[in-house]
Amino acid sequence: MAEPLDQQALQEQIEAHLTPEARHWLAELLHDQISHHITNASLQAEIVLRAWERRPEMALDEMRDLKGKLDSASHFMVNLIRTVTPPAEETEESRPQS
Repeated sequence: MAEPLDQQALQEQIEAHLTPEARHWLAELLHDQISHHITNASLQAEIVLRAWERRPEMALDEMRDLKGKLDSASHFMVNLIRTVTPPAEETEESRPQS
């Protein structure tokens, strides 16, 4: 599992590497695509927990739907990471030569 995020270090890296416009764009993208899915997943998990004992068939349907939503959010993140990762030749060019 990944280590907890150091908020101060993250803030410093973002300020050093992203323009205010890029920061705004990234914030909107993450809010609209990821935060929305996570919030909905959390709410749906609450429904599953409540339904588990009273209506197991409903809980199972909700759990399947929740898995689909989480899969969709995960695929979005993988695609986003692949999109922003520079090709190997770009990273090799930017490395200092020894």
